[in-house]
Amino acid sequence: MIRKITVLFLTVVMIASMVGCKSDGLPKYPEKSFEISGFWAPYEITEESFKQYKDVGFTTLAMINHSLEKDSEHQFYLGSDRTMKALQLCRKTGLKAILQYGDWLATWSENNLDYFSKTPFSQYDLYGDYKDIITGVSIVDEPSKEHYDGRYNSKAMMDDFQKVYPDAYYMVNISPRYAGGTYWDFADYDELVDTYEKEIMTHFDKKFISVDCYPFPDEKIYRCTRHKDWLLGHEIIANLAKKHDAYKTAIIQSSVTNEFASVLTEGDMRLQVNIALAFGFDHIQYYCYEVPRTYNEDGTIEYMYEHCILNQDSTPNEMYYWLKDIHKEIQSFSSVILAYDWDSIIARNPVGFSSNTDMMAMLDREFENAKHFQKAISSSDLAISRFVSEKYGEAYMLVNYALSDKPTNVATITFKDCSKLAVYGGKGFDGTPKIVELDEENKYRFEFEYGEGAFVVPLV
Repeated sequence: MIRKITVLFLTVVMIASMVGCKSDGLPKYPEKSFEISGFWAPYEITEESFKQYKDVGFTTLAMINHSLEKDSEHQFYLGSDRTMKALQLCRKTGLKAILQYGDWLATWSENNLDYFSKTPFSQYDLYGDYKDIITGVSIVDEPSKEHYDGRYNSKAMMDDFQKVYPDAYYMVNISPRYAGGTYWDFADYDELVDTYEKEIMTHFDKKFISVDCYPFPDEKIYRCTRHKDWLLGHEIIANLAKKHDAYKTAIIQSSVTNEFASVLTEGDMRLQVNIALAFGFDHIQYYCYEVPRTYNEDGTIEYMYEHCILNQDSTPNEMYYWLKDIHKEIQSFSSVILAYDWDSIIARNPVGFSSNTDMMAMLDREFENAKHFQKAISSSDLAISRFVSEKYGEAYMLVNYALSDKPTNVATITFKDCSKLAVYGGKGFDGTPKIVELDEENKYRFEFEYGEGAFVVPLV
């Protein structure tokens, strides 16, 4: 009997100590997860294709694609047969949904000019059984100045949306900084962003901002391997979101050839996801999942890209499996990073100069009144974001921003007023933080391969 009691006591002590080691002073964060989606959406509206879409780690079906068939069965827009069928399959397969307003598709397919009424959401209020899984409605992509002339910024239309979809986002996507504003008839990019903020964003209680940024262009067209103001562009969006406490979506590149680079590597995909995390994006979306296609007059199919996350025949390729791993990794610590709000960003490198415009703009910056960060020394370009929370304090996201041909980036970070770090993220990460001790000078040495990053929580 004494032996049994002793064994039981030791077991309890061992379990208690294991629990203590696992938490190691970390708070219990509320459960949250990233929203992840991709378009073009599956061309085949079948349970099998939706399961394949979900298995890559997507949480939400973005009903965005189109083809040359001019009918309700083949186009996504409010009221289309395709939209209803897709919602039914989303429910069945456990996906949430983003609807497409699709005004031009509806009028093109059905010649229904009434679709441009000021209350389209009430007019096509057909989805009451699915509103619990509808996270938003995609209204327009990269609107030009004329789109704000009483159209997508119509008060009647926006009020109608909030009445019909009070728990969803009115999704307007704007172009990236490197594209400028003149193509869309704005004087510059600042005017483009300001117009969206004033004309649409501030009208909603549930505020939203979305930007597409495809950093790896065709080098022959753009004469660069990577756009040089990636961080500066995302900083504009992140600051706007911080100002309005808005939900933000980063649409990132997963297409190759045509206007894009001929190859995307696993490191390229990790870098894009890590940069999105470094700016506190809530939603990651991909352009594209399926390869967009059109039909020639002779009936043959013409594909826009060599491949996206799927091949041209709708089968997975290497990128599908890279992203499947990456999504699993980031969702394993989503509750942690989403408990904090993005605050600001700085950069470091060993020479004080960089060919990246964004690095040059950020190298001399310091965090204002940082509670735990002191300084950083790195062997290549390093982006460092600060996150804050009234409840949980400060945290930091470190991302190796060096080009792919650079060796491992060794970064030594000096902290203050803390003794340990909880480090999240990386290849194969399963959600269990690596608890590390600072040295006698309050430093810790990180090593990052191309595209890698880490989310760091200081422990007092």
